[in-house]
Amino acid sequence: MKTIITQLALVASVLGCSIALAAPIKSIEILGLNVISRGSVLSYLPVETGDDYNNQTSGQIIRALYKTDFFKDIEVSQEAQILKIKLTENPHIKYIDVINYSNKVIKEESLSQILQNMGLSQGKIFNKRQLDKLISQLKGLYISKGYYGINFTKTVKIDTQNRVGIELDINEGNVAKISSIKITNNHIFNEDKLLNLFEIGEADFFIINYFTEKDYYSKVALDAGIESMKSFYINAGYLDFKINKVKTDLSENKQNININIQISEGAKYKIGTIQFTGNFLNHSTEELRKLLSFKKGDVFERKKVMKSLQTINDVFTDQGYAFSDVKATTSENINTHTIDLNIDITPNKKVYINRITIIGNTRTQDEVIRREINIHEGGIYSNTELNESIEKIKRLGFFSDVKMQISKLKGFEDKINLHFSIEETQTGTFSIGLSHSNSTGASLNLGLQERNFLGTGNILNLSLSNSQAIKDISFYFSDPYFTQDGHSINYGVFFKKLDASELELDAYKIDENGFSLGYGIPITKETRISADLRASKRDITCGTTFSSNEPAQCDGKDKTELKIGLNWSSNTLDDFNFPTKGQKNNINFSLALPIADFRYYKIDASHKNYYPLKNDLTFSLKGSIGLAQGYNGKELPFFKRYYGGGSSSVRGFDFNSLGVKYAGSDKAKGGEFSFLAGASIISPIKFMDDSKNMRVSAFVDLGSISEKASNFDLNELRLSTGVAFSWLTPIGPLGFYAAHPLLKKSNDKTKTFDFTLGTSF
Repeated sequence: MKTIITQLALVASVLGCSIALAAPIKSIEILGLNVISRGSVLSYLPVETGDDYNNQTSGQIIRALYKTDFFKDIEVSQEAQILKIKLTENPHIKYIDVINYSNKVIKEESLSQILQNMGLSQGKIFNKRQLDKLISQLKGLYISKGYYGINFTKTVKIDTQNRVGIELDINEGNVAKISSIKITNNHIFNEDKLLNLFEIGEADFFIINYFTEKDYYSKVALDAGIESMKSFYINAGYLDFKINKVKTDLSENKQNININIQISEGAKYKIGTIQFTGNFLNHSTEELRKLLSFKKGDVFERKKVMKSLQTINDVFTDQGYAFSDVKATTSENINTHTIDLNIDITPNKKVYINRITIIGNTRTQDEVIRREINIHEGGIYSNTELNESIEKIKRLGFFSDVKMQISKLKGFEDKINLHFSIEETQTGTFSIGLSHSNSTGASLNLGLQERNFLGTGNILNLSLSNSQAIKDISFYFSDPYFTQDGHSINYGVFFKKLDASELELDAYKIDENGFSLGYGIPITKETRISADLRASKRDITCGTTFSSNEPAQCDGKDKTELKIGLNWSSNTLDDFNFPTKGQKNNINFSLALPIADFRYYKIDASHKNYYPLKNDLTFSLKGSIGLAQGYNGKELPFFKRYYGGGSSSVRGFDFNSLGVKYAGSDKAKGGEFSFLAGASIISPIKFMDDSKNMRVSAFVDLGSISEKASNFDLNELRLSTGVAFSWLTPIGPLGFYAAHPLLKKSNDKTKTFDFTLGTSF
């Protein structure tokens, strides 16, 4: 009995002590705060006023506050039911500098965002673990780009005010270069064809490699190339294609890397049965089957399947079913290596256009843009018409960027809004100035060239030159939408008067006044025909050189000209300034009518074609042929002959220097027949951040000028190659090129470098 009483006494004693220790918290006192607010600390505490405090509570508080990484020392105590928490904050960041990095791996804006997201910015509490995490993240980024020798040096300094300054010095080293890249176990496609799918690889010719840096290793680029190879095989019908192993061997000095990609091609699959299900509306199965670019027994090519599905989908969207759903389910037969297709069509509801909004046109009037949009408010939706509308707006050349978004009208499943967002670009130039020459004296010059006059889409060209020797005034105006049907009209007047008393010996001048009038009619969405009439009176004054070489034309007997012109043009380019696909064709015939003094005709045909390539490259082909001759015993005027050489024809040769020369002179005589051609590979400038208005190209130019059309000789062709740069600036397109003649004659005048204003590829 005594033992039991003793045990009960001990339990009561322990309980009494526990009750005494578990005193309630009447208030919380926090000491040592400098940057962090009291409210923030209270939000992290596992207790609040009114809770009991015991021996376990202090440990809970200390663990909770340490987890925040805000404090380097924490003391917790209780006196007279007051919870006292004494804190020593970690230093806050005074500055953080990341230095000696290039923008090949890290962009300044991206780095700033990373630092902000990781809490490593000015005024934030310094967290050593976050700094180490930043270094680890950056190191991984560099290694993924091939910089295996990357090294970081961190310097952390704390001042007397508990502020920390951080300097992170990056020694990037050199990127590892690809010594070799091999693909093994390939039997269907040769290795070169597969390696061309990769942006990286063994070095090109050293001059090209200097710009492309093709041999610079990057895991990101390697993975992208592997995915391209997978897509290539799958699109060719090899659905079982696999990457068995990717082996990369890095040299000891981390400067070179060898890559070996082992693949398994598998079997080729063909198309099996093709079925259609769903709602075809007014289309038959046979009509839909004709839209497919494949049939049963053909090799299964995923791209062809996807393209055919899009073609079928366009048929329904062009009927107003904007959200139609056309999808294919596949069934694979591994024994016969065939793929059965079931194409299911769900048109959903017909959709109408509610509103069309346009933003960004600070200068161009809404109507100029809306007249290029083939669909209208209240009309049914058409995907084809919408895509064509976007290309037509780009083709105007008034905008550097055109975007379109679709939004559903809230509460109406059958109505949508179209939002066009555009960015204006430079469309004209204005010049004013004084000039002086030995032959004409001081001159006041005014000039205005505007393709989008007052935002109306009209063209206005105006020039004025006034000096003691020359008075020159010209005015030209064109309205491409003279009528609502897209008929165009243009007209102009011109006047030029010359005092030839100080004319240079090897020059000629023409006094001319007259007018022009033209009218155009669209034939289709991309083609139009036009006719124009030009009447003028000329007085030709020749220097000594021209008087001796062109005596019949310099005698001044022929003065009047009445010329009629007919033109056919077609344009499907996707952009005015820097097209990447489409073509532009032009055929022009002009005839100087026999009721006036001059009698000649000219036939000109030109063609430009653009093909998109991989890696944002564009391949361009261009060509032009011109034929001009006099008739009824009249000679072709020498100032109407063709000339060649320079930026607009065969680069690498001096301006207008090709063809037969005048006797005893290096001045080109010009000719009746012109043949010009060229090919280019055009690329945006990827190593510059803001280069959307810049392009660089490698080109080959070919051409010749024949004095007589019957004398055209392939041996007289000139050939050149080079590189060119074009920049769409606020004052107009600027161009530079460097060219080297490949086919030339000993008496040719060459020009390896030139600068032009108002040129494009």
